[in-house]
Order: sequence, then C-alpha cells, then structure tokens
Amino acid sequence: MRRSWIAVLQLVCVLGLGSPLQAAAAAPEPCKLLTPAQVGAALGGTFGPGQPIGTTGCSWTEAKPHVIVTVSLWPPKDWDRLKAGPLPGTAITPAGGIGDDAFYTTVAQYTVLYVKKGQTVLLVKVYGVKDQPTQMSAEKTLALDVLKAL
Repeated sequence: MRRSWIAVLQLVCVLGLGSPLQAAAAAPEPCKLLTPAQVGAALGGTFGPGQPIGTTGCSWTEAKPHVIVTVSLWPPKDWDRLKAGPLPGTAITPAGGIGDDAFYTTVAQYTVLYVKKGQTVLLVKVYGVKDQPTQMSAEKTLALDVLKAL
C-alpha cells in the first residue's frame, strides 16, 4: 500500500512539475476539442460540458459513477522529456495508430496517454475507470477525436 502511494505521489510530481505553463500561440481552446457526446460515447455515460483547466486543459465529468476525463495541451519541446524520463516504477507502453507518436505511462493503477501530432502534444487521462484496458481504449478513442478537431 505504501509503495502505491509513493508511486501516486511521483506521478503527481511529474504532472505538476512538468505542467504545461504555456501552450503554443495558435493552440486551440481545449474545451472545444471534445463534446460531451464524444466523451460519453467513449465511456458509455452522460458527461457535462467541458470545464477549463487554466488555459491549456479541459475536464468533463460524469456524476454517477464518478468519472473525469481531462485533456491537456503541452509545449512540443516537452515531448522528448516526457517520453524519455519516466520515474522509477513507471511503465511505458507504445500506443500505435495515434498521431505521429503516442505512449501510455502507468504508475500503480494510474494510466495516462501522451500523443504527439506535428507540433501538438497532448495528454488524455480518464479517472474513475477501474478496468485498465477499458480506460486505455477510451483514452485512445478520445485522443483520436481530439486529433480530428485540430
């Protein structure tokens, strides 16, 4: 149990320290990249409208069961660091068929999808889905939808 919490704290530190402080000047509004219907179709639920996370992210929420989807845009210069610098205990899994390059990172039960397409780097995360293959499939579906909107 203690190792799981340490892994979660490491992930929070990576996401916090490497957070997207500035997106590219021409970056789209993150809440316009997905509709609640697209999020619901990927996860089989009813989601509310996207809520901004600063200027570089957006989240969609379903009340019951409590599921949250986030999409964050990252500066393209961060790609190599994100891909090459996993923390101890972090597994990286290639994610084929998404953008120019994509991979999942997993720490304990937390999995995040990172995608690069041209000069766009994004993170897609589904919280509240206990089945990891379902979570990863939903993250991939949502990433593909975001790429269509770009």
